[in-house]
Amino acid sequence: MHEISVSVTSLAEFVSRTGNLSSGSFSGVSGIEGTRLHQRIFSDLKKQYGEEMTTEYTLKDTYEYNGLSLLVSGRADVILTNEDHIIEIKSFGSTKDSYAKLVRPEHEAQLQIYAYLYMEQNDLDEVAITLRYVSITTLECYEDTQNITYDEARSIYEHHCTEYLDFAMKLMDYSDSMIRSIRDMKFPYPEIRPGQAKLMKQTLLSLTSKEVLFALAPTGTGKTISTLYPAIKGLLKGRYDKIFYLTAKTATRSVAAKAIDDIRKNGLIIRSILLASKESMCFYKKKCDAKFCKYSDGYYSRLRPALSEALMHDDITPELISSIAMKYCLCPHELSLDVMNYCTIVIGDYNHAFDPRVSLVRAFSEDADLNNTLLIDEAHNMVDRSREMYSASFNLSLLQKMMKQFKGIDAKVESYLQRLDQYFKIVDQSMSVNQSSFKINEEADEQKVLLTERWEGMRQMPKNFYALLWRSVRLLSPILDSLPQGELRETAMEYFFEARFFLTVFEQYFNDSYICSVSKEQGDIRINLTCLDSSDKLDKIIKDKMPVIFFSATLSPYEYYRNVLVGKDADYCRSIELASPFPPENLEILIDTSISTVYKERALNTDRTAKRICDEIINRRGNYMVFFPSFEFMNNVCSRVQKIFDENTKLDNMERKLILQRPNMTKEDKDNFLQCFSEASEGCLLGAAVLGGHFGEGIDLTGDRLSGVIIVGVGLPKITPERQILSNYYSEKFGDGFAFAYRYPGWEKVLQAVGRVIRTEEDTGFALLIDERLDKPEYLMLYPENWKV
Repeated sequence: MHEISVSVTSLAEFVSRTGNLSSGSFSGVSGIEGTRLHQRIFSDLKKQYGEEMTTEYTLKDTYEYNGLSLLVSGRADVILTNEDHIIEIKSFGSTKDSYAKLVRPEHEAQLQIYAYLYMEQNDLDEVAITLRYVSITTLECYEDTQNITYDEARSIYEHHCTEYLDFAMKLMDYSDSMIRSIRDMKFPYPEIRPGQAKLMKQTLLSLTSKEVLFALAPTGTGKTISTLYPAIKGLLKGRYDKIFYLTAKTATRSVAAKAIDDIRKNGLIIRSILLASKESMCFYKKKCDAKFCKYSDGYYSRLRPALSEALMHDDITPELISSIAMKYCLCPHELSLDVMNYCTIVIGDYNHAFDPRVSLVRAFSEDADLNNTLLIDEAHNMVDRSREMYSASFNLSLLQKMMKQFKGIDAKVESYLQRLDQYFKIVDQSMSVNQSSFKINEEADEQKVLLTERWEGMRQMPKNFYALLWRSVRLLSPILDSLPQGELRETAMEYFFEARFFLTVFEQYFNDSYICSVSKEQGDIRINLTCLDSSDKLDKIIKDKMPVIFFSATLSPYEYYRNVLVGKDADYCRSIELASPFPPENLEILIDTSISTVYKERALNTDRTAKRICDEIINRRGNYMVFFPSFEFMNNVCSRVQKIFDENTKLDNMERKLILQRPNMTKEDKDNFLQCFSEASEGCLLGAAVLGGHFGEGIDLTGDRLSGVIIVGVGLPKITPERQILSNYYSEKFGDGFAFAYRYPGWEKVLQAVGRVIRTEEDTGFALLIDERLDKPEYLMLYPENWKV
C-alpha cells in the first residue's frame, strides 16, 4: 500500500482554500515578530487557564482509501484538556474589525480536522472549538466558539482526505510511470565524453550519500547532462524527491531544459518546470498588488482546473504557464509556483533556494516536508550573489517620497517617519564635517568606526535606527489594506517591503560577519547591512538536509569556494577536478610579465600595453577579444590601439576594426556587439571589454568566431572600504584576507575570459595574459594543469 504524508494545514488548504491570492491581512508578520506574538498570546492564555492548557499538541491519524494510506499529522495551538476545548490562533495585520471579515474556510477546516483527530485519539463524542484572530498591533481578539460532534468532524475529515487522495492517485500513477521509465533510461547521446563518466559517478555517489560535492568541470565536459542524468537516476534510491537545477543565467537554464528534453526523447517520463522571474511573467505590468489585480482576485477558486490542465504536460515552460493563467484569469507567477509542487525537476535561479526575499518557502523552509537535491551550475557566481541576498539597505530618497505621499494620512506613522528623517539629517551633517554619525546616533565606540569622505562603517548593529524603522513598519502594517489604489499605496507598499526586509536581515542574520555602513552618493544617503560572509546561512539551509553539487569550469581553489560558500568546518564536503576534454595543444597560453598593470602605473604603461596588444594581433586575420581591468584603462589603451590599426591599414590595406564595450549597455547593444563575431573576419576584428563583465563569461563563440583573447591585468576587484573590510574579515578568519577578498575573485574572472577561446574539440586559439605579477608563486599555483605555458 502506498503511503502519503500530509500536514493538517496543507490538507485543509488543498481542499478548502478559496478566494483571493492575498489580501495582506495575514502577511506582514516577520518570523521573529510572529514567534513573539504567539509567545505573548500563550502566556496570557496560561495565566487564564493554568495547568489545564497544553500548547503545540501533536495529533496524528492514518486514513486508508482505494489502496492508499494517508498519514495526517499536525500540532494544535492550544488544547484545554479539562474542558475538551481546542483553540486555533491566527494573527492578522489589517484594519478588519470583525470575525466575519477575517474568517477563512481553510482556517475553519484546519480546526475541524484537529477536532476529529483529538476526538479519535481520546474517544470523545464532542469538543468545543475556537478560532481566534489576534491583531499584531493591538492584540485585540476576534473569535468564534462552537461545539462539534465526532460524526460532524469525521464527515469533514473524510471529505478532505478523499478529495486529497483522488488527486494524489493521479500523481501516484504518474510517479509509477516515471520510475519505470527511469529504470529503462539510457544516456541520450552516442558517446560519453572524457570526464563525463567520472562526474556522473561522483555526482550519483554524493547525491545518494547526502554530501556536498564541489566539481571543477572544464568547458566541454558536458556538465549539464553529467549532473542531471545521474540525479534523475538517483531518484530510484528514494533519498530525494525533487531536483532543483539552479543557475545565474537564463541561457544556462535553457541548456538544462534541452538536456532534459533530449533524455525524454529516449523514453523518459518526468515532469519539469522552468521558472521565470515574477516581473517577466506578470500580466499586471505594475508593482505587484494583489488587492487590485484581477489575476489574484478569486485565484484559489479557479486554481484547481488550471492546475489539472498544467499537469497534463511534462515540459512546463513559462509560455505554457502564461497561456493557462490567461485562460483561467490567474496570476502566472503564483500558478507556476503551485504547479512546481508537482514537478520532479525545477529549473530556476539561485535565489529560488537561497534568497530570503524570494526563496520557495514551500520547498526550502524548515517546515517543508520535501527531500530536495540541488544542482548549482556556474557556482563561482554564488559567492557574490549569496552575499547580496543576505544584505539589505534603506535609503533617504524612499523615506522622503513616503513622507511626501503620506502627509496627513496617519499621525502616528508620520511621527516616526519624521524621526527617521531627523536621523538621516544628523547622518548628512556628520558626513559633511567628516564626523561619525554612528557615534552621535548610535553612541558607537569611535575606535570601531571606519570613516571616509562619503562612507562610514561599523561592526555594531544600528539599534536606534532599527527601533525607529521597526515602529514605523508596525504602525503602517494594519492600514496598508485600507489604502486606495494609486501612487500613495504603491509608495507605502514599497516602503513597507524594503523596510521589513531590512528589519528581517537585522533580526535574523546580523552578526559578526556583517558591516553596517552609511554611504552618500548623488545626494542620496543609504544605510546598509552588508553581508561579508554568507557561508553560515547557506550551511544552515544545506547541512543534514539535502545533497548539493556545486559545479563550474572555474571552481578553483577548492578550499576558497568551500570556505566562502559553506564554511571551513563543513565536513560533509568533498571535491573532484576533471581534466579538460580538449587536447592541451589546442590552446596556446602566452604569459607576458614585462608590463605592470597596477592602478598607479597604468597611465605610464598605456602606450606599452597598446603596443603589446597590437604586436600580437596586428598581422593576424580573425576575431579577437581583449579584456581590461576598468573602462578608463580600456578607453585610454584602445585610443592608442586605434591609431596603430589605422597606421597599419594604410600600409597593407587589411581591414582592422576595433569595437568597445560601453557602460550600461542594453540587451540590444550587447547583441549588436556579439553580432560582429557571428562569422570569421577576413581582416582583424578586436572587441574590447571589461574583465568580469557580460562578455567575459557565458558567451559561446565557437570555431573561427573567436581565435584568441588578451587579458590585461589579474582582475583584482576595485579597492573600496567594503572590500578592505572583507579582506580584514578573512584575514581574521583564515589568515590570508587579500587572497579571499582580491586575488581569488580576480583570478576567477581571468579563467572565465580564457575559457571563451576553446568551446569545442575543433576550436584552436591563444590566450595572452599581461601582468608582471603572473610569475609570482601565489599566481603560479593557480594555473590550471592543462595550461602549457
